Amino acid sequence: MYLSKRKLTSEYVKKAVVLSTIFLIVIFAGIFLAFWNIQILQNESYNRLAIKNITRLIELPAPRGLVVDRHGTVLAENKINFTLYLVRENVGSLEKAVQMASFFSGKNTAAIRRIIDKFKRHANFYRIPIKSNLPRSTVIFIQSRQDEFPEFEIGMEPSRTYPLGDHAAHVLGQISEIGDAELNAGAAAAYGLGDLIGRSGIEKQYEPFLRGTKGSQTVIKNNVERIQQIRSEITPIIGDTVVLTLDLQLQEFIENLLAGENGAVGVLDLKTGGLLALVSKPEFDPEVFSREMGWEEWQAISNDPQKPLQNKFLQGIYSPGSVFKIIMALAGLQEKIITPATTVFCSGSQVFYDRVFHCWNPSGHGPVNIFSALQNSCNIYFYNLGKKLNIDTIARYARILGLGSQSGIDLPNENSGLVPDSAWKMNAFHQRWFPGETISVAIGHGSLNVTPVQLLKMIATVALRGRTPKLHLLQRIEKQGKIIKEFTPEFTRVPIAKENFDLVCEGLFRVVNDEGTGRAAKIQGLDICGKTGTGQILAKENPRYKILTQEKRFMPNSWFVSFAPRKDPRLAIVVLVENGGDAGAIAAPLAAQIYKKYFENEGLL
Repeated sequence: MYLSKRKLTSEYVKKAVVLSTIFLIVIFAGIFLAFWNIQILQNESYNRLAIKNITRLIELPAPRGLVVDRHGTVLAENKINFTLYLVRENVGSLEKAVQMASFFSGKNTAAIRRIIDKFKRHANFYRIPIKSNLPRSTVIFIQSRQDEFPEFEIGMEPSRTYPLGDHAAHVLGQISEIGDAELNAGAAAAYGLGDLIGRSGIEKQYEPFLRGTKGSQTVIKNNVERIQQIRSEITPIIGDTVVLTLDLQLQEFIENLLAGENGAVGVLDLKTGGLLALVSKPEFDPEVFSREMGWEEWQAISNDPQKPLQNKFLQGIYSPGSVFKIIMALAGLQEKIITPATTVFCSGSQVFYDRVFHCWNPSGHGPVNIFSALQNSCNIYFYNLGKKLNIDTIARYARILGLGSQSGIDLPNENSGLVPDSAWKMNAFHQRWFPGETISVAIGHGSLNVTPVQLLKMIATVALRGRTPKLHLLQRIEKQGKIIKEFTPEFTRVPIAKENFDLVCEGLFRVVNDEGTGRAAKIQGLDICGKTGTGQILAKENPRYKILTQEKRFMPNSWFVSFAPRKDPRLAIVVLVENGGDAGAIAAPLAAQIYKKYFENEGLL
């Protein structure tokens, strides 16, 4: 019995071994087949998935630096913006991706293809920006369905915003996306496609300080593009803070004063050369350039006949009219062509070179000297002075006082204007200069053209009796609370005797305070000195002059340049109202309101 039991156990063990062996063979065969399938049959498919599960470098844009006024009021800052990106290496069907990008962004498919084509030279894992300022509803929709749309990513980054809307727009300027030409020209070291760059104003002038330093993230993503790990991160550094000389309260006051008018105003601190206000009308909203702008919107702004994008303070070209008589007076005195005792009789008209030239006052001013000629803006006096001063001498003094060249203010895209002389006419028209042309230039007409900033610089030099301030808007630049750049006031002296400036200032004082053409600017106790000017749009010889100038667009431009007080002057102002008409009635009282506002705020009135 014992033997039979032992035999039975032995047979059981043998069967168990056989079954175990067969089971293990099946298991290992299955594992082998599985590995064969993964490693051989589906190697390419799994390899693609494995490749996706690798390290990626994501660029982090830097917030632009703040721009603030002299009191710290923020003029330009940043807000959070959601941007839709397309990653080509995750695209299954390009056509489907284009359609979905069109749906999410609201752009047509042709526009999407153009965007993708711009980035065709970049690696497939490069994130292509499709749409900025994405609505939150779209962001939530895409983020909650990332498995369905692995080709799309949402980036959260800073976007430029201007909290005060169109106030000080021409000071601040605008930004827009950098172009291929700029990148090819060498900007690629600091910028990439899709980056924003300053185009005008302070945004352009101080771009190297404002742009900040980009950061980056080194991340590991899985096959559905979810970030699994951030291996390292370099935090973006915000750009520097630019502090301006601008006084926002005064700026807004002037902008409201000019509501409904076009033109330019500049207010200068004569102690430092800093601009307290710089107004150009009409203005624009700089924030529209910080986001994607439709073609129709761009066309409406760029083709607006009132030119809202033109900074008229720097770029507007105008005839100075009788404001130029200041330069004529200084030239005549310095060249000793006239003295305070020199008189001319004004009957209302006079013949020069066989042509009749008229004074603005048909009845005439009678006998006038340098003081009354400035006070009443007598054309006949300055016609006679122009006849004695040749055009090249007049041009030399105009250039000494800042006309015909850029003012040097720290803003880009400034025009130079035009001061004509005999060489200019010969080069431009191959003709000699005729003496009769000098007569027109002598009262600020003819080929002479200026910008408002040039006339502000000129009247500042007169106010300071020959010292010319360096005009500027920058007060200082701060990096993380530390001053890294600060403007130091600069002055240069022009080669005109101080006593001649004193004589001209006496005439300018009478313009305002002794019933002259600028009497509407008078403020008791402030001793404002100034000069009116009327820049004709149409020649008075035009037979339809009186009829046409009833229309606003044909009315002359109104100028008033001034400073105050007469002794130890603190402020200089230029006012230009396009098609304003009578300068004494339009520009002069505007200047008076600006002086009153400033000196009341300073507690000096």
